[in-house]
This record gives sequence, C-alpha cells and structure tokens, in this order.
Amino acid sequence: MNVTYSCELIRDLLPLYKDEVCSQESRRAVEEHIADCSVCAGLLSRLGDGAIEETIEKEKGEVISRQAKFFRRKSAFVGAVVAAIFMLPILVCLIVDLASGAGLSWFFIVLASLLVAASLIIVPLMVSENRWLWTITAFTASLLILLAVCCIYTGGRWYFVAATASLFGLAAVFLPFVVRARPVAGRLGENKGVKVMLTDTGLFILMMVCIGLYVRSALYWSIALAVSLPLMILAWVIFALIRFPRYNGLIKAGTCCAVVGIFGFFTGPAIDVLMGRPAGIPAFSPFIWNAFTIDGNVVWAVLIAGILAGAVLAIIGLIKEGRKTK
Repeated sequence: MNVTYSCELIRDLLPLYKDEVCSQESRRAVEEHIADCSVCAGLLSRLGDGAIEETIEKEKGEVISRQAKFFRRKSAFVGAVVAAIFMLPILVCLIVDLASGAGLSWFFIVLASLLVAASLIIVPLMVSENRWLWTITAFTASLLILLAVCCIYTGGRWYFVAATASLFGLAAVFLPFVVRARPVAGRLGENKGVKVMLTDTGLFILMMVCIGLYVRSALYWSIALAVSLPLMILAWVIFALIRFPRYNGLIKAGTCCAVVGIFGFFTGPAIDVLMGRPAGIPAFSPFIWNAFTIDGNVVWAVLIAGILAGAVLAIIGLIKEGRKTK
C-alpha cells in the first residue's frame, strides 16, 4: 500500500538519502515521492551537484576574510593611537632635559621604559600571527635595552649580572611555551624538553659566572659551586623522572616527592663536602625545638614527609595502573 508523505518530511530525509545513510524504507519513501514531486526532485539534484555546499563554503570564507581584515585595521589603528600617546612623555622629557641642561640621560631612560610598555601593549595589537611569541620576544629585548641604558647612565658595571639573571628567569618561565610556538617548534624538531633544560642550564651557569666576575672574590666560586651543583642535579633528576618513565602522573609525582625529601636531607652534608668542611648527618630531636635542634628537625621532617607523600601517591598510582590492566 502506497503511503503519501509530505514534502517537509521528504526534504528532511534528502541529505540522508544523498549520503546513503538512511534505511531502506526511508529510501523507498523518498524515491516514490520524488517520482511525483518535481520540486523535491530538483532540490535533490542541487544537493547532488554540490552547488549549495560550495556556495556556503565560499560565503563563509568571504565573511571570515572580511572580519579578519576589519580586526587587523582596527588593531593597527588602536596601536597607532597608543603609540602616539606614548610619544607625549618622550617629548616632554626631551624638552625638560634640553631646557634644564641636564643632558639626555633621563630622556633615554624614559624612552627605554616606554619600549618595555610598548612591547606589552602595542606589539600584541600590531601583530596578527604568533602574537604571544612576538610579545615575549619584544619584551625581553626591550628589557635588556632598559637595563643597558640604566647601567650606562648610572655608571655601573652590573649590566651583565642583571641581563643574565633576567634571561634565566624569563627562560625558566616562558621557554617551555616558546618552543611550542609554530615557527620555533618546526625548527627544533624532537626532544624539545631536553633542549629547554640545556638552555636553562646554560643560562644559569652564565648568570653564576657573571655574578662571580662582578663580586671578584675567590671565595665566591667555591660557594657558588657548592650551592649550584646540587640544585642543577636535582633539576635534571626531576626532569628525567617526569619526562622519560612511562608511569602515570601519580607514580611520577610520588617519586619526585621522595627525591625532593631525600635531596633536602642530604643537601647540607653535600654542601659541606664541596666546601671542604666536615660533614655529618643532622641529629633528630622531634620533642626538642630550639636554636640548636631546629635545622636538624626541619630536614628530618622534610625527609619523612617527602617519603610518606611519595609512597602514598605511588601506591594510588599503582592501584590505578592495576585497574587499567584488568
């Protein structure tokens, strides 16, 4: 028995019929309907030649392109206005320096300071792609320029200490994100984490060397080595524990907690050995807290807390791993 279906129902089925994902009964209903309905048959033919999809895709691309151009023009205009506003304090400082006969020292310091502000405000407005990468790059460069200008006009010799310390601090925070940016990631290839750690280690060593050249003390080098070497070893051990084993996050976190506890316990004796002083295990007096026992009690507390927290996290992680294997 033939059943009459409405055009609205058939038009809902046409996309499924075209993609051949409808049931046999629905297919039969569509074919019987379009045999008698030229309007629905014409709609099916337009679906079949892809004209509608091509038109929609073309219109979507045009809308996206127009919006992108609009936002680029708007960002460029706002950036130009902000840049013009930044010029006002520069001109005022220039006029005051020239009128007072004080030279251009403050003018250059203000100019460099505004470069730092511009790197965080104007650069994101003016750049359309890789905005975050260009912003942090511009900020780092402007900060180094500001430090150089301040050092020159104060007659100091601390520039390399401040510059290397700033580079190390910025790299420690932002370098893991920078290496994932599209222009950088393609050139670095594999093992980006190792390359980040090598860069941070190199900047840390460079900073310590610059500090040593600045203080000009023979005692500094033994102290710097005794303090820096254990810290660098700890950083690489933590990185290796997180990066290379294929355990879950809880097991890795537990292992790192235990390592930090053990490291904190043995750091004092290790520094004593590197400094050429007698080393020994600190005493533990949990019921006596005074100026003579507090150091030993703290390192023992760190050791116990690290091992206990590590054990709890590792056990939970092992339980979760066991459930996955079942």
